Amino acid sequence: MKGLVIKDLFCLKKRLVILCFVIVGVLALSVMFVLSARFGNVAQAGKDMLKDNNITAIDVENLAVTALAFFMLVPIAAVGDMAMVCDMDEKAGFCKVSASLPVSLKKRVLARYFTVIALYFLSALIDMVIAFVLSRISDIITFGVFLNIIFSCVSIMLLYSVCVIFYCFVLDSGKTSYAQLFSFLTLIAAAVLANLKTVKQIIRGMSAGSQDISFIWNVFDFIKEKSWILLIIALGGCIISYTASMLVVNRKRGVI
Repeated sequence: MKGLVIKDLFCLKKRLVILCFVIVGVLALSVMFVLSARFGNVAQAGKDMLKDNNITAIDVENLAVTALAFFMLVPIAAVGDMAMVCDMDEKAGFCKVSASLPVSLKKRVLARYFTVIALYFLSALIDMVIAFVLSRISDIITFGVFLNIIFSCVSIMLLYSVCVIFYCFVLDSGKTSYAQLFSFLTLIAAAVLANLKTVKQIIRGMSAGSQDISFIWNVFDFIKEKSWILLIIALGGCIISYTASMLVVNRKRGVI
């Protein structure tokens, strides 16, 4: 199984190179943003918005936290593109020889899940280092809130990636773009069904011409404070995806 994981990592070597540049870029931009939010143009813009009564102090803080959350998301999003692994396996004709390898079907499937989990674990560690640096030079956001944001982002991206793996097993070769689309739609549908009451309220508000955007801040409050819920959901999603993938590959007689 270790050899299969190494093979997947070699398929993603371009992504890993990109990750190195992304880390440097995110660290530089986030430090500049934090310093600007404390001493520069971003801080002045916040004061101007407060002066014009167009926005509250909480909204200004939420905007800053949102910007930093997107910074934290970039390194996580730069890894774990399992559709690329499937594409490269297809081009190399790996599925024609994989069934003859002295590795059980369960381990062959598990190796792909282990790869993506390991990559997200690595990106989370990198984000923690960046978060620690930012929390030392800024009072906008604490290290604890940073950790919640990181774990929430990792959980969401992990759910997306395990969905991609499942759909890649389900669909025929050459349809990884559909696997990515179906994974995105699956997450959207799951989020809507889990928050159906809130979605109905938003639709009613839009129909009535309401400009209330508090639901957006509620989402970010959830990400900042309840990351453990997303982690549990992500763990459950991994188990469900792996189980479903095993059912699919067994029906395909191990030709994956």
